Amino acid sequence: MAERLTIVQVSDTHLSRTHAWFTGNWPVFLDEMRALSPDFIVNSGDLSFNGPDQPDDLAYACACHEQLPARWRAIAGNHDVGEAPVASRLSQPVNDARLSAWRGHVGPSWWSVDLGEGTLRLRLIGLDTALMGSGHADEAAQTAFFETSLSERDGAPVLVFTHMPPFIDDPHEERITTQCILPEPRRWLLDRCLSAGVIAIASGHIHRHTAQDYHGLPIVTAPATSFVNMPKAPPADISHMRTGYLVWHFDAEGLRHQMVRPRLFMSVDASNWAETARTTTNLPPRPLNAPRAERLQNS
Repeated sequence: MAERLTIVQVSDTHLSRTHAWFTGNWPVFLDEMRALSPDFIVNSGDLSFNGPDQPDDLAYACACHEQLPARWRAIAGNHDVGEAPVASRLSQPVNDARLSAWRGHVGPSWWSVDLGEGTLRLRLIGLDTALMGSGHADEAAQTAFFETSLSERDGAPVLVFTHMPPFIDDPHEERITTQCILPEPRRWLLDRCLSAGVIAIASGHIHRHTAQDYHGLPIVTAPATSFVNMPKAPPADISHMRTGYLVWHFDAEGLRHQMVRPRLFMSVDASNWAETARTTTNLPPRPLNAPRAERLQNS
């Protein structure tokens, strides 16, 4: 029996065949995974460049992930299926068509995976934050799934993955923002996690590594592999803003994580474009070279 479980969290890959602005680090990540050989890999959302309007981005992102050397799952981000209508900054509300495209190309909107055996067991649960507060019919179905997954965990600790983090700085923030989960579903999620054996929440979305504590519950965001948005007045230490990924270790001593910044990862700063255009999704086309695109399409 294994003495330790290793889970890799990659996030915000923003992959596209037609808008390949942020694909440069993916081959490096594949090499990293071949060397590490983790037990499981989770992409915590925004696999694609513009999945809500370009479903082929989802297909291409999935083809890229199929090259991984380990089992993997992904949860949807706002650039995959859109956002809750009340917080849809890009006018891409989550809907049936976008959810269907995700499920057809990538997989389920919510899921659970059990790792390990005996005394070393860990349940992973993935949730779609676009559904939280959306009013979509699938919101209630996801809520019921989460409740069932918690109640049937048979004593196994739980690591929850979401795309948007529950909060940025203030867990009691009532303002509607596109940076984190909406207030009402945030309260529900945090309350259930605190009372039902969840040992951490692992998120992405904000393109930087953060680690916070909410009443003893670690809440961690992963850096992006795709790009960074450097603020106008960056802090002296910008290491948490660079591209990278997280490695989670679970053993008899508990759960812990480390940020990995591969030497060959490039930290592309997209702030020049985003400051005036508000989003990278309106960047002009930049297609992959044909041979590589054809290889992935036929893989």
